[in-house]
Amino acid sequence: MKARVPAPAGRGERYLIESLTPDFGHFVRATRLIYEGHTPFQKIELFDTPQFGKLLRLDNVFQTSVGDEFFYHEMMVHPALVAHPGPERVLIVGAGDGGMAEEALKHRTVRELVMVEIDPDVVRFAKEHLAEIHRGCFDDKRMRLHIGDGFAYVMEAAARGERFDAVILDLTDPIGPSRPLYTVEYYRAIAQLLGKSGVHVQHVENPVTRAPLFAQLLANLKAAYPEVHPLLQYVPLYGTLWGFCNASATLDPSAVPAETIAQRIRERGLFDLKVYNPDTHRAAFALPGFVRDLLEKPAEPIFLDGIDRFDQVGALCGATDRLRLIRESSGDPD
Repeated sequence: MKARVPAPAGRGERYLIESLTPDFGHFVRATRLIYEGHTPFQKIELFDTPQFGKLLRLDNVFQTSVGDEFFYHEMMVHPALVAHPGPERVLIVGAGDGGMAEEALKHRTVRELVMVEIDPDVVRFAKEHLAEIHRGCFDDKRMRLHIGDGFAYVMEAAARGERFDAVILDLTDPIGPSRPLYTVEYYRAIAQLLGKSGVHVQHVENPVTRAPLFAQLLANLKAAYPEVHPLLQYVPLYGTLWGFCNASATLDPSAVPAETIAQRIRERGLFDLKVYNPDTHRAAFALPGFVRDLLEKPAEPIFLDGIDRFDQVGALCGATDRLRLIRESSGDPD
């Protein structure tokens, strides 16, 4: 991976701006560009920020930060894995920063974790720069890293008759090459890997600024599983409520009693948690009225031959990083 780190301009400050729609977005002030480079798959940037510490962007889109990664990683992993009575074998597709694997490996029941990441440079980058997020999980004896295409891996594993207790998809937005990994065919192949008792986990965008896409992804999951249960969590770096989903042939994580959740947290030694607990588990599945209304009008599932129908996600941050913000107090442009 060829790195290019430009000399900082002026004080080295800049505003990193992510537009969730053409009319709404948010910014994070960065004081230093730590790293900039390109892999064969994507652009990588790492910034130092007062609010979040080290902040990672891929292709100009916020991915994770040291200061808020737990909002996303904990609520992606633990509602599903704690609801499962004994997850031993876990598959993660994507998540090259290691944060998802680090959370899953906290479960004492997990005997093997397979992580499939298409971009080896992201893994190398994370190992060097994001130790506060992966916390050494790549050296865990239970971890097996596979560099390759997540779509092909799942299809081939399903054909071989492999089984996993949980499959976690931590993917980039459904644009470009990642779109096949959001289709009904892919979800049905994952369902084969899981059998009757396993659980499928993924993010489903958000119901605030990407409502049509949120509904489309849930429709695809419902075409593959009888049990589909969305949950919501505010993620500061993403600027809005973020959607996740647990899907299964038989398991309903929202119905597991709080006492059972608390007991499993104790038994598995899940003590280093900042967001997830029995109360936030239950609360995450309590959908607001506007989300229920959205889901009462189900979208049409999307198959491989119709991937162009995915609602478009416009990431405008590449063009808006240079937006001049006016400080009202001084009247001077920054």
